Amino acid sequence: MQDMLPTLDRRGFLGTGGALTLGLVLPAASRLEAATDPAPTQVNAWLTIGSDDRITLAIGSSDMGQGSFAGLAQVLCEDLMVDPARVKLVQGGPTLKTPAPVGTAINTVGSGVTRNNFWRLRDAGAIARETLVAAAMAQIGDASRSNYTVDNGVIRHGPSGATRRYGEVAAAAALLPPPASAALVPDAQFRCIGKTFARPDIPPKVDGSAVYGLDVRVPGMVYAVIRHCPSIGGRLAATPATPAGAIAVVPTQVKPGLGRGAEAVGNVNAVAVVSTSTWDAWQAARRLSVKWTLPADVAALNSAQFMADAQALMTGAKPYVAGAANPPGTLYTVERSTADAAAAITRAGKVVEATYALPYVAHACMEVLNCTVDYRAGERCEVWAPTQSARGALSLVVALTGLAPEQIVFHTTYLGGGLGRKAEQDFISQAVQVAMALQRPVKLMWPREEDFAHDQYRPMALVKARAGLDAGGAIAGWTYRNVSPSILAQRGAVLGATGDSQGYEGAHALPYSFGARLTEYVSHPSPVPVGFWRSVGASINTFAVESMIDELAAAAGQDPYQFRRARLTDPRWIAVLEAAAALGGWSTPPAAGRARGIAIGSAFNSIVAQVVEVGKSSSGQVRVLKCAVAIDCYLAVSPGSVEAQLVGGVVHGLNAALYGRQTFVNGSAQVKNFNASRMIRLNEMPEVRVTILPAPAQADRAVAIGGVGELGVPTLAPALANAWSRLTGQRVRTLPFYPTATMGD
Repeated sequence: MQDMLPTLDRRGFLGTGGALTLGLVLPAASRLEAATDPAPTQVNAWLTIGSDDRITLAIGSSDMGQGSFAGLAQVLCEDLMVDPARVKLVQGGPTLKTPAPVGTAINTVGSGVTRNNFWRLRDAGAIARETLVAAAMAQIGDASRSNYTVDNGVIRHGPSGATRRYGEVAAAAALLPPPASAALVPDAQFRCIGKTFARPDIPPKVDGSAVYGLDVRVPGMVYAVIRHCPSIGGRLAATPATPAGAIAVVPTQVKPGLGRGAEAVGNVNAVAVVSTSTWDAWQAARRLSVKWTLPADVAALNSAQFMADAQALMTGAKPYVAGAANPPGTLYTVERSTADAAAAITRAGKVVEATYALPYVAHACMEVLNCTVDYRAGERCEVWAPTQSARGALSLVVALTGLAPEQIVFHTTYLGGGLGRKAEQDFISQAVQVAMALQRPVKLMWPREEDFAHDQYRPMALVKARAGLDAGGAIAGWTYRNVSPSILAQRGAVLGATGDSQGYEGAHALPYSFGARLTEYVSHPSPVPVGFWRSVGASINTFAVESMIDELAAAAGQDPYQFRRARLTDPRWIAVLEAAAALGGWSTPPAAGRARGIAIGSAFNSIVAQVVEVGKSSSGQVRVLKCAVAIDCYLAVSPGSVEAQLVGGVVHGLNAALYGRQTFVNGSAQVKNFNASRMIRLNEMPEVRVTILPAPAQADRAVAIGGVGELGVPTLAPALANAWSRLTGQRVRTLPFYPTATMGD
C-alpha cells in the first residue's frame, strides 16, 4: 500500500520559483501500514532520507496504471542525481494550499501530470541536491562548489577524495535555507529522463499486494451498496423500511458543486443499503422496493429525442450574444477566417458534405466506484478513495463535515482504472453522507449496473462538415459544426464567445491549408450527465475531421496520405504523419483482402498519427489486424510508459469505435453491464507498433511538453473507418460500428 501524505507539522524548505513553502512531515504510520523506516530525516515536503541512506519521495499523482507515478520520480531523480531504483515512492496526500507544494496531490487528469509538473519537479530536485551539497561543503570545509561532484546520492570532494552520502548530511541540510534556483542536468547527460526503468507499481499489482479502493478494510467497518433512481433526475419519494438483516437504508443527496444535468443539487436521488457484508448489502439493495418521483419531462429523456434536438440545432441554433444568458442551444463561433467559407465552397468545383454521429459512451472502469470513510463527529474524518482528484475530494469532505482540513486524513489508493470518471466526487460524497449518518466506518460501493447506468458519460455529438475542392484538388473552403452537450456548463461554467473547449478540441486551429474556414460549436440541451473521458472532445472531433479529410481525398482522386501531407502546413505534423506512414508500411501494398487507413490529430500539446490495417472476419465484420502509432510529445520521460499508454489507448479507442454506446429510454440508461457492452477479446487484439519522435537536443522551457495518456484514442476511430471504407467502399459515419453487439456475439 502506498503511504499517505501527511500533516502539517514544522518548517521545512522547498524553493520553487524562489519561494519558500511550508514543509509537510510524513506520518509515523498509516492505518494500513506501519512505518518501517529507521528515524528518517525530513529534508522537505517530498524528500525523506533515512539514516540508512534510504530515500523516499512523495508523489502527488494518482496511480491508475498510466505510469506517471514512476515517471515523476524519474524527473525528480534526474536532478537529485539518484538512481530511481534506490527510491521508495509514497503517495502524496491532498492540501488546500495554493499553489500545492511539490509532493502533494495533483489532479490526475487531461494527460497533464508529467507535462504540467516537469520543470517544477526538475527545479525541486536540483534545489534539494544543492542544499545537500551545501551541507557537505560545510562539513568538509571547502566552500568552492566546483570542487564537488555528485553521483547517485554520494557527494565527492575532488581535492581530498572525501565523500558524504546524502543520508549523512540530510539532517544538516534540513536546517539550511535553500537556494532560489539551481543548475539543471544538461539534457546530453540525462541518466533518468528518456530512459525506461522497471515500474515499482507492477510487482505488487502482479502478486496481489497492491491495495485498491475495494481492498481497504477498517476495523468495525460495515458495507453499503448504492441504489439510484432508475431515471436521471428522479427523486426519492419516501425512505423505504430497512430490510430484515440489514443495518440501515440511508438516503443520499446531490450536494452543491456535484449537480450534473438532470441530477440537480438537492435531489435525493439514491439510497445506500448498509449491512455487515458486501454480499448481504448488495442482495438487499437489489430486492429493495423503492418509490421514486420521476421528472415531469421523463418521456422526452430518450436517445431519439436527443438526436432530433441535435438535428434541429444543426440549422436552427441561436448565435451567442455577449452579456446575454446564452442557454443550451446557443451557437458559438470558434474560428472564422477573413474570407467567407460558405462562399468559397459555393464557388468550388466540387462540394463534399457529410454528417457524423457519436453516442454517449460510459467509462466502464474495471474497478467500480467505491469509497471508505471513518467519521467521528466533530473530531476527525479518515477517507480511502481511488480518486483522480484528491484535492477536490478533500475540499468536498471539508464542506460536508464542517471539519478543518487538518482534521481530515485522506488516502489515495491505487485506481482500477480512472479514465476521467474517478475525477468526479459523487461517490465520495455519498460515502461521507452514509458515514455521517451511521457514525461508524463504512465502505460504499456501486454495483456494476449502477456504474453503467449513472455514469457521467462522454457526450453524444452530431457533427456536420462541408468543404469545397477547386480544380487542382485544393481545399477552397471548410465549414464545421459540432452539436454536443457542454461538460463545462454542467459544472457551472459560464461559456465565453467560443463555447466549451471540449466541444471543439481537435477541430480548430488545424494546420491544414484551408482557403477559408468556419468552425462552430452548439451546446446541446440534453440533461444526461456528461464528464471527462479518455480524450473527450478530441475523440469526437478527430473522428469527424479525419473522416472528412479522407472523403475529400477520395473526391479528389488522391492517396489519403499524400493528400494530407500536401495540405499540412506544420512541420511537426508532417513529421508525425510521415513516421506513422513509414511504420505502417503505407508505401507497400497490403495483402489481398486487407486495406489501410490513416489519420492524424493533436491534443494536450502532442501530435499523433495512426495507420490501421483491417480485413474481414468470417462473418464479414471488420477485423483490425495492425496499428502503427507515431507520436511527437516533445520529450518522453519514460519511453516504455509512453508506448504502454498508446497501446492501451488503441484498445480503449477500438472498444469505443466498434461497440461503445449508451442509450436512454424515459431517462433510464439501457446498457447496464458488460454483457450488453461488447469488448474486444484477446484473440482480436491487433499488432500495435509505436514510434516516438526524438526529443530535442536541449529542451526549452518555452515549448510545451505534450501529454500521452489519452493520445492513443482520438485517431484510432477515423483511421479504422478510413481503412474500412477503402476495403469495402462503405463509409461509416455513425459510431459505433456494431451498436447492438453483446458479449455473446
